[in-house]
Amino acid sequence: MRRRWSVTRRLLASYLVLFIAFAVTMTLGYSDLQKATAEAELSRSGLVPLQLSIGQALAEQNVLAAQLNHATAAKNPADVREWIETARKTRPLTLAAARKAAERLDERTPEAARLRSDALADLDTLEARARTDADAYQRFFDALTTDQRSKAEQLQSDIVKLEAENTQLLRSIKSQTEVTTERLGEKARARERRAIQLLVGLSVLTLVVAAGITLYARRVLRPLGNVTDRARAVAAGDVTPRPAVDDGSEIGELAETFEGMVGAIADARKDLVKAERLAAIGKMAAHITHEIRNPLSAISLNLEMLEGELEGGEEAREKRELVAAIKAEANRLSRLSEQYLSLARRPVPTVATESVGELAEEVLAFLKPELDRARVKFDVRVDPEAPAVPIDEGLLRQAILNLVRNAREAMSEGGELSVRVARDGVDGVDLVIEDSGPGIPEELRASIFDPFFTTKQR
Repeated sequence: MRRRWSVTRRLLASYLVLFIAFAVTMTLGYSDLQKATAEAELSRSGLVPLQLSIGQALAEQNVLAAQLNHATAAKNPADVREWIETARKTRPLTLAAARKAAERLDERTPEAARLRSDALADLDTLEARARTDADAYQRFFDALTTDQRSKAEQLQSDIVKLEAENTQLLRSIKSQTEVTTERLGEKARARERRAIQLLVGLSVLTLVVAAGITLYARRVLRPLGNVTDRARAVAAGDVTPRPAVDDGSEIGELAETFEGMVGAIADARKDLVKAERLAAIGKMAAHITHEIRNPLSAISLNLEMLEGELEGGEEAREKRELVAAIKAEANRLSRLSEQYLSLARRPVPTVATESVGELAEEVLAFLKPELDRARVKFDVRVDPEAPAVPIDEGLLRQAILNLVRNAREAMSEGGELSVRVARDGVDGVDLVIEDSGPGIPEELRASIFDPFFTTKQR
C-alpha cells in the first residue's frame, strides 16, 4: 500500500493553509491601506492646493471684474488703474501656484490624470492671455486718462468679455477639481466598505480554516489516543487482539503493529499455559509411570519364570497361551508407560546427516503388508537431487510411521497414499505425505499437536 503523507507533514501542511489564509487577509488589507494612503496623499499634495489656488484666482478675478465694471464711471481714474494693475500683477503668481498644484497630481489615477491634463491646458490659456492683454489694458487706461469716454467704454467692453472668459476657465477648473475630489472620495469610501467586508470575510474564513485544521488535527491524532487506551487495557490484562485501522500514517502503522504485538503476547501466553499444563502432565506421568513400572517389572519377571515351569506337555498349552496373553498386555503397559515417561523427559535429538528419501522408502517398505491388507495403494517419489540433511533418524522415522498409519486408519475403505521427497532451495528437503481420506476438520486443526489428542474412539 502506498504510504500517505506523514502526520508531521500533514499537520505542517494544515498550518501552512492557515498561514496562507492569514497572509492573504493581511496582503489585501495592506493593499487597500496603500491605495487609501495614496489617495490621501493625492488630496493633500494636489487637489486641496489646486482648489485653494483656483479659489484665490477666482476671488482676484471677481475683484478685477468689479473694478472694470465701474472704471468708466469712477471720478478718479488713477485710483481705478492702481487697483486693476495690482490685481493683474498678482494673477501670474496665483496661476503659477495653481500650475504647481496641478503638476503634483498623480497620473497613475485616471481621474487625477484627466484633471491634470485639462487644468494645465486651461492654465496655459490663462497665462497666455495674461501676457497678451497688457496692450488692451494700456489703451483702455490711455482712453480714460485723455477722457475719451466712448473709446474707453468700447475697450472696457472688450476687456470685460475677455475677463469673463478667464473667469469661465477658472470655474471650469474649479468644477473639475470638485468633481474629481468627489469621485476619489466616493471611491475611497467604496474601497473602505469593501476593505471592511473583505476583512470581515477573510477573518471569518481564517477562523473557519483554523477550526477545520483543529478538527483535522484531532482526527489525525485520535489513533494515538486509541493506542494509549489500548496500552492501558493491555497493562490491565486485556490481551485480546482487536482490528486496527491503518489510515496510512505512522500512528495507524503504530496501532497496527501494537495490535500485532498484543496478538503475539496472547499467543505467547497461550503457549506458556500449554507448556505449564504439559509440564504438570509430564510430572504426573513420570510419577505414575514410576509407580507402574516397578510392579510391571516384577510381573514380567514372574511371567518369564512361570513360562519356564509350563514348558512341554500338551495339557499346559492352554496355560501357556494364557500366560503369553498376560505377558503381551504387560509389555503393552510397559510401552505405554515409556510413552508417558517420554512426555516428562523430552528426548534430546541425535542429529546426523541422512537421506530423507531412503528413510521414507524404508518405512513404506516396512508398512507395505499393513497397507496392502487395508487396500491402500501407495506411491513413493524421491527427487534424485534431494540432498542429505541433518536429522534425528529415529524421531523422523517415528513421525513418518505415525503419519502413514494415521492415513491408513482414516481410509477405512481403502484409498491412495502419496509420499514425496523433493529438493527445497540449496540445501533443504520437502517431505509431503498426502492421502485420499476425509482430512482433518478445520475446527480440530489447532489441536493436532496437543499431547494425547486423537479423534479415535477410546
